Amino acid sequence: MKKVFIALSTYNRKKITTLCLENLKKIVDKDGHSKLAIYDDASTSYDEKFLKNYSDVVLRFSRNGGIERSRARSFRDFEYIYKEYDLFYMTDNDTIHDPDFLKILREIYDRSSKDSKNKLPIGLYNSAFHNNSKNIIHENDILSVRKTCPGVSQCFDRNMVSKIVDFINKNPVYETLYGFDYHWPSSLGVPFLQTKTSYLEHFARDKDEKGIHSSFTKEDPMKDFDRDRAISPTLFLEKIRKEIIDEILSD
Repeated sequence: MKKVFIALSTYNRKKITTLCLENLKKIVDKDGHSKLAIYDDASTSYDEKFLKNYSDVVLRFSRNGGIERSRARSFRDFEYIYKEYDLFYMTDNDTIHDPDFLKILREIYDRSSKDSKNKLPIGLYNSAFHNNSKNIIHENDILSVRKTCPGVSQCFDRNMVSKIVDFINKNPVYETLYGFDYHWPSSLGVPFLQTKTSYLEHFARDKDEKGIHSSFTKEDPMKDFDRDRAISPTLFLEKIRKEIIDEILSD
């Protein structure tokens, strides 16, 4: 069974972060063949002690430097330190994943190609914000081949990560340039394999803190929740969505 290294980037938004961490910890504990590693960008809403309730691997930067820096560190950690893991999966602290997402991830990777050289990076999030027909190369009822996919759910094998690390080492400007989820995978020269079903939901904001995909309208927070919501979410995600939103917005 492929061992999965889950790199979670965190920064503030404590309510959704707590829900995200509880969700991922439960999945990882049950799975037994994956590790959750937390990369925190100097949050002020919580400390390292709080994060260590959910993982024994927590790297907390002393100063806020942006998600590109924490992502770069997680890629290098996978490349140089956590060599016993086969797949690198990155996500953010404003997500909730389906309990079966690791099973689905492994199945897609194993079945995608018998030749490791022909493997494609994988995305498990089909979202309204990223559903542009110009981005789709080919699709069927289950999967689509896309030029890019949401950075909130991207998976690479060890060979791909090595190439990406080499790219950012040789081109350090991309370590601070916005758009890591586009520029870094583009260095592989291959498209993404993305599921038509969404195996996570993206909530984009907290009650009093916005994210990249939120305009933060206090009068109508549903605009933010709907802007990048999942297309064809699993039944679990469909059922839990309102509960998560109510929890985020509660006092």
